[in-house]
Amino acid sequence: MRTLLFFLHKYTGLTLGLLLVISGLTGSLLVFHDTLDEQLTPGLITHGENLAPLSTVISNAEAATGKTAQRIDLSRQPGSPHTLRFANDADAPGPLQVSVSPYSGNVLAVRDWGLYPMTWVYRLHYTLLAGSNGKIVVGILGLCLLGFCLTGLVLWWPTGKRKGKWQRNLTIKRGAGRYRLHFDLHQVTGIYLLPVLIVIAFSGVSLVFGKQVSVLVGSALTMQERPSPFSNPTDSAPLTADEAFALAQSRFPEATIQRLYLPKAPTDTYRAAFSLPEDAWQDYGANNLWLDQYSGETLALWQISQLPEGNQFMTWQFPLHNGDALGLPGRLIVLFSGFAPLLFFITGSYLWWTKRQLKRKAIQRRKPRT
Repeated sequence: MRTLLFFLHKYTGLTLGLLLVISGLTGSLLVFHDTLDEQLTPGLITHGENLAPLSTVISNAEAATGKTAQRIDLSRQPGSPHTLRFANDADAPGPLQVSVSPYSGNVLAVRDWGLYPMTWVYRLHYTLLAGSNGKIVVGILGLCLLGFCLTGLVLWWPTGKRKGKWQRNLTIKRGAGRYRLHFDLHQVTGIYLLPVLIVIAFSGVSLVFGKQVSVLVGSALTMQERPSPFSNPTDSAPLTADEAFALAQSRFPEATIQRLYLPKAPTDTYRAAFSLPEDAWQDYGANNLWLDQYSGETLALWQISQLPEGNQFMTWQFPLHNGDALGLPGRLIVLFSGFAPLLFFITGSYLWWTKRQLKRKAIQRRKPRT
């Protein structure tokens, strides 16, 4: 059995290793994607004393695009812009995004998601720039990473009764030669990062194959269907975005509202996505509040702490994947673990190539001389 597992571990790694390297490195870049985007585009940063009304922000963005805004991602920190999302053009890889100053309401940038640097990296990470087919490949890579973790654990597990076997498998031996260094780096780094890699791999699979994973989770844990309420059209004028935001904030004064989804049809609702102080993550608005766009009545609430364990388990996957669930330490762990596939590919390829060369030399020595 160990021979079969070693064969699968080795040749699957050699075959898919480069794709996993791309996935790991791009994942590391995306840990701080908003900060990097603002560093790459300094014009997005503005400052002021008073916030512009959301209605002004939305109308300016709509005037710049000639389209109707679908949602607004609110400024994540002082200086950062509001980002409004619009339907994508036919030839664009993602939605049209407009960055607007939260202070002056001026349009700062109009960009297609997936074409500017950090969203291009996101597309590479999530779809390998190959659309829905690439997304499936990425999901399969996540399953392979889970397989590497499990087979690596079996192959690493000390066997026999030799004294000091556990210590040797948990430390990097110095001065033992290049081959032993690569071998130790491969297995010791892998075993220490094993819990992190399993979490990242499983959460990545759950993001790609969400429906399938939800079915599996639902077979073991209770899950509740996500609500999809509708507004009741009346003769009264719809609420403005400012009024909807104020109502959502009044329902949860301690909440940080991250996104506000805007109604596009007479029966659509306002939906506020927000985080609460007790949430394990603060950049991921997992809680949702639906408001009637005319009366402002609360139509539905999706509060993670009040949901069944199955829904809570699935909600944790995204903030675990990008490290937000553990704050800055979690993000740093995910960032550095993204370099692990590169290390494994380099050391694994070196071990394979060295053994291959030794076998060739041994065969040459055994050949009869003429």
